[in-house]
Amino acid sequence: MDYCIHQLAIHELVKSQESSEASLKLNNQLSYIDEKAEQLIQGLHQTFSKKNDILQGLLASPEDALFPAYFKELEEDKFSGESFLQFSVDAMLALQLSLQGVVGAKGGYLVFAHYDAGDQTHLGIFLLRDSEGLVFVDEGTGELQLNTTTYLDIDRLALAARVNINTTSEDFIRVEVIKHARSQKDISAYFLNWLAIEETIDSKEMTTHFLEAVNAIPKPVDEETGELIDNGVFREQVTQFAMKNPSKTINVAAFEERFYGEEEKPLQTYFSENEIAVNEEFRFDRGTIRNYEFHKFKGQGLYFGCKHAFFLSGKVKVENGQIVIDDEDLVEQIMDILQDI
Repeated sequence: MDYCIHQLAIHELVKSQESSEASLKLNNQLSYIDEKAEQLIQGLHQTFSKKNDILQGLLASPEDALFPAYFKELEEDKFSGESFLQFSVDAMLALQLSLQGVVGAKGGYLVFAHYDAGDQTHLGIFLLRDSEGLVFVDEGTGELQLNTTTYLDIDRLALAARVNINTTSEDFIRVEVIKHARSQKDISAYFLNWLAIEETIDSKEMTTHFLEAVNAIPKPVDEETGELIDNGVFREQVTQFAMKNPSKTINVAAFEERFYGEEEKPLQTYFSENEIAVNEEFRFDRGTIRNYEFHKFKGQGLYFGCKHAFFLSGKVKVENGQIVIDDEDLVEQIMDILQDI
């Protein structure tokens, strides 16, 4: 994937976990964009592909909160360098204000980036912190020595948010937020309050809503046979449609066009009629998608998995309280084991 950084601003939020006071170290100019900067933004962007647990929501109205108002001004100035720097400074001042009196929140380096990743343009905001580590150093003695070093921990971001600028409109601005470190189940409330994100929904919940709708609408027609696609086959095709997308997202319009053609909009109609909140494009939860087509079971030392199509065909079924698996290959394998006992 090709990356192109348009603007980059980096500031420091100074705050200890024990203190209720926060101060800022603000840069008065945009950061120089070189190979190191490109490497940093590429690494930060890719964290969104690595994480499954993504919170998605909308920015509040510009009339209701500071950050959305600053973002609106940035849009109106068409993301010029001067307006981007001012946006980052204003956002930092708003963050400082929201943290006054808050104990427990820690500071770090705030990276504001306006960049392209492939054919998508993003505004990314990332909070990084220094981390201590060890390296081997050759000090000229012919023997490698262990030394301590300080580095930016990109893999374990403190906070991260991203706006896909291509999909923003006058009515709403969608935001993706990576959930906090594994030791904390929820995103820090102050970060969400600072961004003024509302109508939040996580990837797993949105993926579940999407799949429930897929099950509820009529199955598409097989172009070769003219018949409705078998339910089990369709589940496999839905899974493949999602998993093959390198951005780990599902675009509802693209899904409908792939399976129903350009004219029919059964999913969008279903969402509208049932007042279900699913974004036009959303990051899907990979575990939920996999379970849609393939199920795993375990109990008392027994483990097995099968496709959903096997339930529909009767190849795996329950009779008189027992699980019956109709598979000659499995029978032969188990018989070989029994003969050796």
